[in-house]
Amino acid sequence: MRTPLSITLLLALAGMVGAAETGNLRLDVLGDIGAGAQNAARIIGTDGKVAAEVHAGSSVALAPGDYKMVLPLVGGTITKDDIRIEPGRTRTVMIDNAAVMEVIVKDRHGKDPGFGVTVTSSSPPHSKITSFNTGEKFLFAPMLVDVHVDAPPQGYDWSAVALKPGQRARLSMGEVVPAELDVQTMLHQAPIDHNTHVIVFRAGTQSRAGDSPPGTPHQFKLDPGDYDVYVENGSGSGRPTATVSGIHLESGTKLEKTVPMD
Repeated sequence: MRTPLSITLLLALAGMVGAAETGNLRLDVLGDIGAGAQNAARIIGTDGKVAAEVHAGSSVALAPGDYKMVLPLVGGTITKDDIRIEPGRTRTVMIDNAAVMEVIVKDRHGKDPGFGVTVTSSSPPHSKITSFNTGEKFLFAPMLVDVHVDAPPQGYDWSAVALKPGQRARLSMGEVVPAELDVQTMLHQAPIDHNTHVIVFRAGTQSRAGDSPPGTPHQFKLDPGDYDVYVENGSGSGRPTATVSGIHLESGTKLEKTVPMD
């Protein structure tokens, strides 16, 4: 069945009109510096209802009309009133008085391990302001903060980080590479790993970082840091137990430790 040309033209025109019924709002926060930030701006219509949300560096389609934009920052809010959206056009809202923070950590494969980040005030009592993960980007109100990253072995800290309007604080750490620890238990100068149980604790604690039962090579992959090694000897000869304290492991290194059970 053939469709009359007049009907086809009418349908095409209707599609063009429908496509032109919306306009676009684009949010620009310091260009590429703020693009991709986690903060979502709310676009509010004249009826007081949220019509859409948009992130820095992105656009959203809206029906023509007047809107208000509310952009929540960590520690503040930016509001833009009287935003007019017209059919078929893009309205860009530019923000240049926010601060941007991102914390970058890379492992040996170039990937972000997603460590936790805690931001506190720089002044006593150092109250918590927010938390997020490495690799994420957030918009802040200008302030002075302390930053803690839950990276091994005991975490990493930056003090008095100045978050200035129109600027980015990009904190980065070198790659975090696991270390290797090989423990060999000896009796009368002969290996007895088949009869020994080796437990690795974080130094000065009872927190287990590794456990190797008898009959297996006592090899461990551990985060850089300090450790204590505890050995149980089930051979019936020599010392029943032994402890080696304060073993230090550097990132990406391999350490062989011999524990005599004589």
